Amino acid sequence: INMESPNGCLRDPTIYRCKPEPHPSTGTKYKVYPTYDFACPIVDSVEGVTHALRTTEYMDRDDQFNWFIDALGLRKPHIWAYARLNLTNTVMSKRKLTWLVDEGAVDGWDDPRLPTVRGVIRRGLTVEALKQFIIAQGSSRSVVFMEWDKIWAFNKKVLDPIVARHTTVDQVYNVPVLVAGAKLSSHMSAKHPKNPDVGEKTVWTGPRLIIDGADAEQLKEGENATFINWGNLMIKKVNKKDGKVISVDAEQNTDNKDFKKTLKVTWLCDEQEKSPSTPAILVYYDHIISKAILDKDDDFKKFIEPSSKHEFEMLGDPELKTLKKGDMIQVQRRGYFICDVEYRPYNSCVGRARPVVLISIPDGSVGSYGAPGKAPPAKGPEKKTTTKEGKKQGGAPTPAKQGKAASPAAAAGSGSGDKLNANVTAQGELVRKLKADKAGKPEIDEAVKKLLALKAEFKSATGQDWKPGMTITKAAAAPAGGSADAI
Repeated sequence: INMESPNGCLRDPTIYRCKPEPHPSTGTKYKVYPTYDFACPIVDSVEGVTHALRTTEYMDRDDQFNWFIDALGLRKPHIWAYARLNLTNTVMSKRKLTWLVDEGAVDGWDDPRLPTVRGVIRRGLTVEALKQFIIAQGSSRSVVFMEWDKIWAFNKKVLDPIVARHTTVDQVYNVPVLVAGAKLSSHMSAKHPKNPDVGEKTVWTGPRLIIDGADAEQLKEGENATFINWGNLMIKKVNKKDGKVISVDAEQNTDNKDFKKTLKVTWLCDEQEKSPSTPAILVYYDHIISKAILDKDDDFKKFIEPSSKHEFEMLGDPELKTLKKGDMIQVQRRGYFICDVEYRPYNSCVGRARPVVLISIPDGSVGSYGAPGKAPPAKGPEKKTTTKEGKKQGGAPTPAKQGKAASPAAAAGSGSGDKLNANVTAQGELVRKLKADKAGKPEIDEAVKKLLALKAEFKSATGQDWKPGMTITKAAAAPAGGSADAI
């Protein structure tokens, strides 16, 4: 075109490729194929595209795009450039994603740890939440590394008002509660405490209940405990053996409606004929890449999280048997879940019923990734990891202890947080100075990338989003899965 052009794309571009091998679709019909650069402007013009949305890495080729249009006398679409949306703790390259799938680091292209459409939908991301997130981001030419929690926070706002509430109890460590004078009976309870349109469910009560062992350890004799969807029970005796709770004696106190300062407990009626429990498996996924933002020279294979899938066997309420694949629910005090595998009754060929498999949906909070109760990752030298899949866990996720408790970051003190705060502030000032001095785009992008990495490190260490002028405070540990809603 012009060998003296300062734009290399306007000198002698390749526009055709000769390839005599058979094509997978057209066989040997064609021998010559247009390149992407040559085909795009023609196709966009002929097919009536008014605005060609192209990411900023194609900006050097915009002049070439327009040259082909002018040379061929075609209608010229308007080019709109925007920066790619990069997400932390993952890889977006198709080549790298293909490697993860082919090497067995993930279960397939629909693995919930991958940033593929099939992957995020299988993990419970709604189309509405994705639309809201994209609209909120707007169109920018600045390089952006977005944390996943912002997407999942939008998703929680969509799910919370409409999904039904269900209950599960740890299959490995549960404790019987013997309720004196209680008779086996049932009552109807709302599936959602604030949305009657979600419907109602049958709740069975009786003289023998089961609760999580972790909850049993928090019960105190002589105090009321609120059993969600029933009411208050007075704890008479907590029976222990070798320091471990083996049973609890209680009596009904449902006339007492004071729920403000009581321990909230999720439970199931231990009556398999009237209220048969549903075998369930809760699956929690962590980030597939352990480092928030990979540097240009980083080998992503060295940062693959070797144990990013965690499974827990549970006993669920009878209503879980009705879930269909793709249904989304909230398991009380554990979080939001999407049904991945439906329940099937007892099968004599395998000797058991098929449990319902529920995949955890992150809610945007720090503790909603990976196994429940997982502390934020400690910062230090990166360790070399393998692609071996995390093995099935032996114990169930523990419901959050209620009351004030220091978070892991707060327990470690605020010294590291203060230092990170200063680093973020200094890097932010550097970015502003570079922009004011009209520095080169690569230099600014590199500074912005480092700033975002520091912000991600700050959040991992403190559990808080960085804000200008903020002070480091000790945060209270948040309950897993949110509040117990209403009783």
